Amino acid sequence: MKRRRFDRLVVELSVLLDRWVARFALWQAVRDAGYDPESWSGSEAERFCTVDLPRWLRHQGHTVPEARLARLARNVARFDPALLTPEEHFARLGE
Repeated sequence: MKRRRFDRLVVELSVLLDRWVARFALWQAVRDAGYDPESWSGSEAERFCTVDLPRWLRHQGHTVPEARLARLARNVARFDPALLTPEEHFARLGE
């Protein structure tokens, strides 16, 4: 359960960019920004998405409008790691 917020960021960002995000590179960016992706809070994730993520994306060759990054930041900050996502819920039904 510890990495769930980071995992959510990877998925949301991959959908936003329409390509799979390099998980390890993003992990390093989060660590370099001074956060622990294993246990970061919603406010820390939101701060990373609004302050550090745009710089990392530019370095990776991506441009994302500020409004879409703000929406991503809100979604990741509001994500509750204690609750199942719809994808996880339906995956459990299929078991």
